[in-house]
Amino acid sequence: MATGTEAPPATAAAVVADPSFPPFPLLEEEGQHEQAEEEQVPHGGELELPTVDLEAPGEALAAACRRLGVFRLANHGVPADLSARLFAVARDLLGRAPFHDKQAQPGYFWGTPALSSLRVRDVNWVEGFHLALGPDHQPAASSPDLAALAGLAREYGAHMARVARTVFDALAAALGLGAGQASAYLAEHDGFLRVYRYPPCPEAGHLGMEAHTDSSVLSVINQDLVGGLQVLHGGAWRDVASGDTGTLLVNLGDMARAMSGDAFRAVRHRVAASRGGERVSLCYFAFPRHDAVISCGGSRYRPFTYAEFREQVQADIKATGCKVGLERFLVRH
Repeated sequence: MATGTEAPPATAAAVVADPSFPPFPLLEEEGQHEQAEEEQVPHGGELELPTVDLEAPGEALAAACRRLGVFRLANHGVPADLSARLFAVARDLLGRAPFHDKQAQPGYFWGTPALSSLRVRDVNWVEGFHLALGPDHQPAASSPDLAALAGLAREYGAHMARVARTVFDALAAALGLGAGQASAYLAEHDGFLRVYRYPPCPEAGHLGMEAHTDSSVLSVINQDLVGGLQVLHGGAWRDVASGDTGTLLVNLGDMARAMSGDAFRAVRHRVAASRGGERVSLCYFAFPRHDAVISCGGSRYRPFTYAEFREQVQADIKATGCKVGLERFLVRH
Protein backbone atom coordinates (compact mmCIF):
# COMPACT_ATOMS: atom_id res chain seq x y z
CA MET A 1 0.00 0.00 0.00
CA ALA A 2 1.37 3.43 -0.87
CA THR A 3 1.95 5.39 2.30
CA GLY A 4 4.26 8.24 1.29
CA THR A 5 6.99 8.98 3.85
CA GLU A 6 6.86 6.35 6.57
CA ALA A 7 6.51 7.60 10.13
CA PRO A 8 7.61 5.55 13.15
CA PRO A 9 4.80 3.50 14.71
CA ALA A 10 2.80 5.23 17.41
CA THR A 11 3.11 3.94 20.96
CA ALA A 12 0.38 3.61 23.57
CA ALA A 13 2.27 6.01 25.82
CA ALA A 14 2.38 8.63 23.07
CA VAL A 15 -1.35 8.26 22.48
CA VAL A 16 -2.14 8.79 26.15
CA ALA A 17 0.23 11.78 26.30
CA ASP A 18 -1.09 13.53 23.17
CA PRO A 19 -3.84 15.97 24.25
CA SER A 20 -5.34 16.00 20.74
CA PHE A 21 -6.27 12.30 20.90
CA PRO A 22 -9.83 11.28 21.78
CA PRO A 23 -10.06 8.56 24.46
CA PHE A 24 -9.85 5.66 22.02
CA PRO A 25 -10.01 2.23 23.71
CA LEU A 26 -6.95 0.01 23.27
CA LEU A 27 -7.37 -3.70 22.62
CA GLU A 28 -5.12 -4.57 25.54
CA GLU A 29 -7.56 -2.70 27.78
CA GLU A 30 -10.88 -3.61 26.18
CA GLY A 31 -10.25 -6.98 24.58
CA GLN A 32 -10.75 -7.83 20.91
CA HIS A 33 -13.67 -5.83 19.52
CA GLU A 34 -13.40 -6.24 15.78
CA GLN A 35 -16.40 -7.85 14.17
CA ALA A 36 -15.87 -11.56 13.54
CA GLU A 37 -17.51 -11.15 10.14
CA GLU A 38 -14.70 -8.82 9.02
CA GLU A 39 -11.93 -11.03 10.46
CA GLN A 40 -13.03 -13.91 8.23
CA VAL A 41 -12.63 -11.93 5.00
CA PRO A 42 -9.14 -12.39 3.49
CA HIS A 43 -6.85 -9.60 2.38
CA GLY A 44 -6.22 -9.57 -1.36
CA GLY A 45 -3.50 -7.00 -1.95
CA GLU A 46 -3.72 -3.80 -3.95
CA LEU A 47 -6.55 -3.03 -6.38
CA GLU A 48 -5.96 -0.90 -9.47
CA LEU A 49 -8.85 1.50 -9.99
CA PRO A 50 -10.02 2.74 -13.39
CA THR A 51 -9.63 6.44 -14.16
CA VAL A 52 -12.49 8.46 -15.61
CA ASP A 53 -11.96 11.84 -17.29
CA LEU A 54 -14.66 14.25 -16.09
CA GLU A 55 -14.33 16.27 -19.30
CA ALA A 56 -15.08 13.17 -21.41
CA PRO A 57 -16.46 10.37 -19.19
CA GLY A 58 -17.85 8.29 -22.06
CA GLU A 59 -18.46 4.58 -21.56
CA ALA A 60 -15.59 4.37 -19.06
CA LEU A 61 -17.81 5.90 -16.37
CA ALA A 62 -20.71 3.45 -16.67
CA ALA A 63 -18.26 0.54 -16.99
CA ALA A 64 -16.50 1.52 -13.76
CA CYS A 65 -19.85 1.83 -11.98
CA ARG A 66 -20.97 -1.60 -13.15
CA ARG A 67 -17.70 -3.39 -12.37
CA LEU A 68 -16.47 -1.79 -9.13
CA GLY A 69 -18.58 1.16 -8.05
CA VAL A 70 -15.43 3.19 -7.37
CA PHE A 71 -13.03 5.02 -9.67
CA ARG A 72 -10.49 7.82 -9.91
CA LEU A 73 -11.64 11.10 -11.40
CA ALA A 74 -9.26 13.20 -13.50
CA ASN A 75 -9.67 16.72 -14.93
CA HIS A 76 -12.19 17.56 -12.19
CA GLY A 77 -11.30 21.24 -12.04
CA VAL A 78 -10.99 21.52 -8.25
CA PRO A 79 -8.16 24.01 -7.57
CA ALA A 80 -5.16 22.29 -5.99
CA ASP A 81 -4.45 25.28 -3.77
CA LEU A 82 -8.00 25.17 -2.36
CA SER A 83 -7.60 21.49 -1.45
CA ALA A 84 -4.19 22.21 0.09
CA ARG A 85 -5.58 25.04 2.24
CA LEU A 86 -8.49 22.91 3.40
CA PHE A 87 -6.18 20.03 4.31
CA ALA A 88 -3.86 22.40 6.19
CA VAL A 89 -6.67 23.95 8.26
CA ALA A 90 -8.15 20.50 8.96
CA ARG A 91 -4.80 19.11 10.13
CA ASP A 92 -4.23 22.12 12.35
CA LEU A 93 -7.69 22.04 13.91
CA LEU A 94 -7.90 18.27 14.39
CA GLY A 95 -4.26 17.34 14.98
CA ARG A 96 -3.15 20.15 17.27
CA ALA A 97 -6.19 21.31 19.26
CA PRO A 98 -6.79 19.50 22.57
CA PHE A 99 -9.59 16.94 22.52
CA HIS A 100 -11.70 18.76 25.11
CA ASP A 101 -11.59 21.93 22.97
CA LYS A 102 -12.63 20.06 19.82
CA GLN A 103 -15.39 18.26 21.66
CA ALA A 104 -17.03 21.60 22.43
CA GLN A 105 -17.17 22.58 18.74
CA PRO A 106 -20.37 22.05 16.68
CA GLY A 107 -20.12 19.22 14.18
CA TYR A 108 -17.23 17.43 15.92
CA PHE A 109 -17.36 13.64 16.23
CA TRP A 110 -15.04 10.85 17.28
CA GLY A 111 -15.28 7.05 17.22
CA THR A 112 -18.06 7.18 14.62
CA PRO A 113 -19.43 9.83 12.24
CA ALA A 114 -22.97 8.69 13.12
CA LEU A 115 -25.17 11.01 15.13
CA SER A 116 -24.10 11.08 18.75
CA SER A 117 -27.44 9.69 19.91
CA LEU A 118 -26.95 6.54 17.85
CA ARG A 119 -25.20 3.44 19.11
CA VAL A 120 -22.54 1.60 17.10
CA ARG A 121 -21.04 -1.80 17.81
CA ASP A 122 -17.39 -0.75 17.62
CA VAL A 123 -15.43 2.42 18.22
CA ASN A 124 -13.52 3.46 15.09
CA TRP A 125 -10.07 5.05 15.28
CA VAL A 126 -11.31 8.29 13.70
CA GLU A 127 -12.36 11.83 14.52
CA GLY A 128 -13.54 14.72 12.41
CA PHE A 129 -16.00 17.47 11.62
CA HIS A 130 -19.36 17.18 9.88
CA LEU A 131 -20.06 20.30 7.78
CA ALA A 132 -23.49 20.81 6.18
CA LEU A 133 -23.17 22.70 2.88
CA GLY A 134 -26.74 23.66 1.97
CA PRO A 135 -27.91 27.30 1.99
CA ASP A 136 -30.09 26.58 5.03
CA HIS A 137 -27.11 25.30 7.03
CA GLN A 138 -24.90 28.22 7.95
CA PRO A 139 -24.33 27.84 11.72
CA ALA A 140 -22.20 30.44 13.47
CA ALA A 141 -18.72 29.06 14.07
CA SER A 142 -17.65 29.04 17.70
CA SER A 143 -13.94 29.68 17.03
CA PRO A 144 -11.78 31.41 14.37
CA ASP A 145 -10.28 28.05 13.35
CA LEU A 146 -13.70 26.48 12.82
CA ALA A 147 -14.84 29.59 10.95
CA ALA A 148 -11.85 29.21 8.62
CA LEU A 149 -12.67 25.54 8.09
CA ALA A 150 -16.34 26.30 7.39
CA GLY A 151 -15.46 29.06 4.93
CA LEU A 152 -13.10 26.84 2.96
CA ALA A 153 -15.65 24.01 3.09
CA ARG A 154 -18.30 26.20 1.45
CA GLU A 155 -15.91 27.14 -1.36
CA TYR A 156 -14.82 23.53 -1.77
CA GLY A 157 -18.44 22.36 -1.59
CA ALA A 158 -19.37 24.48 -4.60
CA HIS A 159 -16.78 22.59 -6.64
CA MET A 160 -18.01 19.28 -5.24
CA ALA A 161 -21.59 20.12 -6.27
CA ARG A 162 -20.40 20.83 -9.80
CA VAL A 163 -18.41 17.59 -9.95
CA ALA A 164 -21.30 15.54 -8.54
CA ARG A 165 -23.82 16.99 -10.98
CA THR A 166 -21.53 16.39 -13.98
CA VAL A 167 -20.89 12.77 -12.97
CA PHE A 168 -24.53 12.10 -12.19
CA ASP A 169 -25.87 13.62 -15.40
CA ALA A 170 -23.64 11.22 -17.34
CA LEU A 171 -24.90 8.30 -15.23
CA ALA A 172 -28.52 9.44 -15.65
CA ALA A 173 -28.08 9.39 -19.41
CA ALA A 174 -26.65 5.86 -19.22
CA LEU A 175 -29.67 4.77 -17.15
CA GLY A 176 -32.17 6.51 -19.41
CA LEU A 177 -33.53 8.73 -16.62
CA GLY A 178 -35.81 11.61 -17.57
CA ALA A 179 -35.01 15.22 -16.77
CA GLY A 180 -37.36 15.21 -13.76
CA GLN A 181 -35.74 12.13 -12.24
CA ALA A 182 -32.22 13.40 -12.93
CA SER A 183 -33.07 16.61 -11.07
CA ALA A 184 -34.80 14.98 -8.08
CA TYR A 185 -32.33 12.14 -7.72
CA LEU A 186 -29.41 14.43 -6.86
CA ALA A 187 -29.66 17.46 -4.56
CA GLU A 188 -26.01 18.32 -5.02
CA HIS A 189 -26.16 21.68 -3.22
CA ASP A 190 -27.62 20.07 -0.09
CA GLY A 191 -24.79 17.61 0.43
CA PHE A 192 -22.32 17.68 3.28
CA LEU A 193 -18.59 17.46 3.80
CA ARG A 194 -16.86 15.36 6.42
CA VAL A 195 -13.28 16.07 7.33
CA TYR A 196 -11.75 12.88 8.72
CA ARG A 197 -8.59 12.49 10.76
CA TYR A 198 -7.33 8.97 11.43
CA PRO A 199 -4.65 9.41 14.13
CA PRO A 200 -1.70 7.01 14.24
CA CYS A 201 -2.68 3.89 16.14
CA PRO A 202 -0.27 2.16 18.56
CA GLU A 203 -1.44 -1.42 17.96
CA ALA A 204 -2.72 -3.65 15.21
CA GLY A 205 -6.32 -4.84 15.12
CA HIS A 206 -8.11 -1.49 14.89
CA LEU A 207 -10.19 -0.04 12.08
CA GLY A 208 -10.21 3.64 11.25
CA MET A 209 -13.69 3.14 9.81
CA GLU A 210 -15.82 0.02 9.99
CA ALA A 211 -16.94 -1.73 6.80
CA HIS A 212 -19.99 -0.10 5.23
CA THR A 213 -21.64 1.17 2.10
CA ASP A 214 -22.49 4.85 1.84
CA SER A 215 -26.16 5.86 1.90
CA SER A 216 -25.47 8.54 -0.70
CA VAL A 217 -25.92 8.62 -4.46
CA LEU A 218 -22.19 9.19 -4.72
CA SER A 219 -19.32 10.25 -2.51
CA VAL A 220 -16.21 12.16 -3.59
CA ILE A 221 -13.02 11.51 -1.62
CA ASN A 222 -9.92 13.70 -1.54
CA GLN A 223 -7.22 11.88 0.40
CA ASP A 224 -3.62 12.49 1.40
CA LEU A 225 -0.69 10.18 0.69
CA VAL A 226 -1.21 7.95 3.73
CA GLY A 227 -2.95 4.76 2.65
CA GLY A 228 -5.63 2.84 4.51
CA LEU A 229 -8.72 2.83 2.31
CA GLN A 230 -9.82 -0.71 1.41
CA VAL A 231 -12.67 -1.96 -0.78
CA LEU A 232 -14.32 -5.36 -0.81
CA HIS A 233 -13.84 -6.92 -4.24
CA GLY A 234 -13.80 -10.54 -5.31
CA GLY A 235 -14.43 -11.76 -1.76
CA ALA A 236 -11.33 -10.02 -0.35
CA TRP A 237 -10.34 -6.67 1.11
CA ARG A 238 -8.20 -4.83 -1.43
CA ASP A 239 -5.99 -1.82 -0.71
CA VAL A 240 -6.64 1.37 -2.66
CA ALA A 241 -3.33 3.11 -3.23
CA SER A 242 -3.25 6.83 -2.52
CA GLY A 243 -2.30 7.22 -6.18
CA ASP A 244 -2.02 10.43 -8.16
CA THR A 245 -2.66 13.42 -5.90
CA GLY A 246 -4.24 15.20 -8.87
CA THR A 247 -7.20 12.82 -8.97
CA LEU A 248 -10.22 12.39 -6.73
CA LEU A 249 -11.89 9.13 -5.76
CA VAL A 250 -15.59 8.64 -6.42
CA ASN A 251 -17.59 5.78 -4.95
CA LEU A 252 -21.25 5.01 -5.49
CA GLY A 253 -23.66 4.59 -2.61
CA ASP A 254 -26.89 2.74 -1.91
CA MET A 255 -29.04 5.27 -3.77
CA ALA A 256 -27.14 4.80 -7.04
CA ARG A 257 -27.51 1.05 -6.66
CA ALA A 258 -31.28 1.35 -6.12
CA MET A 259 -31.74 3.82 -9.00
CA SER A 260 -29.96 1.45 -11.36
CA GLY A 261 -31.79 -1.69 -10.19
CA ASP A 262 -28.45 -3.18 -9.03
CA ALA A 263 -26.75 -2.47 -12.38
CA PHE A 264 -24.33 -0.16 -10.54
CA ARG A 265 -22.43 -1.30 -7.47
CA ALA A 266 -22.46 0.37 -4.07
CA VAL A 267 -18.94 -0.51 -3.01
CA ARG A 268 -18.41 -1.84 0.52
CA HIS A 269 -15.34 -0.18 2.00
CA ARG A 270 -13.47 0.48 5.22
CA VAL A 271 -10.34 2.25 6.48
CA ALA A 272 -7.53 0.39 8.23
CA ALA A 273 -5.94 2.28 11.10
CA SER A 274 -2.34 3.30 10.46
CA ARG A 275 0.46 2.67 12.94
CA GLY A 276 2.57 5.35 11.26
CA GLY A 277 1.48 8.82 10.29
CA GLU A 278 -2.00 10.25 10.62
CA ARG A 279 -4.37 10.05 7.65
CA VAL A 280 -6.58 12.99 6.66
CA SER A 281 -9.32 12.86 4.04
CA LEU A 282 -12.11 15.08 2.78
CA CYS A 283 -15.33 13.33 1.81
CA TYR A 284 -18.31 15.00 0.14
CA PHE A 285 -21.62 13.13 0.13
CA ALA A 286 -24.45 13.87 -2.33
CA PHE A 287 -28.00 12.59 -1.79
CA PRO A 288 -31.37 12.69 -3.56
CA ARG A 289 -34.02 15.19 -2.57
CA HIS A 290 -35.73 13.92 0.57
CA ASP A 291 -39.06 13.57 -1.21
CA ALA A 292 -37.65 11.94 -4.35
CA VAL A 293 -39.23 8.52 -4.98
CA ILE A 294 -36.45 6.09 -5.86
CA SER A 295 -37.64 3.44 -8.29
CA CYS A 296 -36.41 1.40 -11.23
CA GLY A 297 -38.47 -0.76 -13.58
CA GLY A 298 -38.04 -4.46 -12.82
CA SER A 299 -36.09 -3.70 -9.63
CA ARG A 300 -36.13 -6.03 -6.65
CA TYR A 301 -36.66 -2.97 -4.43
CA ARG A 302 -40.02 -1.37 -3.82
CA PRO A 303 -40.28 2.39 -4.49
CA PHE A 304 -39.24 4.51 -1.51
CA THR A 305 -38.25 8.07 -0.74
CA TYR A 306 -34.80 9.00 0.48
CA ALA A 307 -36.39 10.37 3.66
CA GLU A 308 -37.90 6.93 4.29
CA PHE A 309 -34.54 5.23 3.70
CA ARG A 310 -32.72 7.60 6.04
CA GLU A 311 -35.25 7.10 8.83
CA GLN A 312 -34.95 3.32 8.48
CA VAL A 313 -31.14 3.46 8.62
CA GLN A 314 -31.22 5.54 11.79
CA ALA A 315 -33.76 3.19 13.38
CA ASP A 316 -31.62 0.15 12.54
CA ILE A 317 -28.44 1.72 13.93
CA LYS A 318 -30.24 2.68 17.11
CA ALA A 319 -31.67 -0.83 17.51
CA THR A 320 -28.77 -3.01 16.36
CA GLY A 321 -25.66 -0.82 16.10
CA CYS A 322 -25.38 -1.24 12.33
CA LYS A 323 -27.05 -0.29 9.07
CA VAL A 324 -29.20 -2.84 7.24
CA GLY A 325 -29.69 -0.66 4.17
CA LEU A 326 -31.45 -1.66 0.96
CA GLU A 327 -32.34 -5.12 2.24
CA ARG A 328 -35.13 -3.41 4.17
CA PHE A 329 -36.75 -2.35 0.88
CA LEU A 330 -36.79 -5.66 -1.00
CA VAL A 331 -40.06 -6.58 -2.67
CA ARG A 332 -41.62 -9.35 -0.61
CA HIS A 333 -43.48 -12.08 -2.53
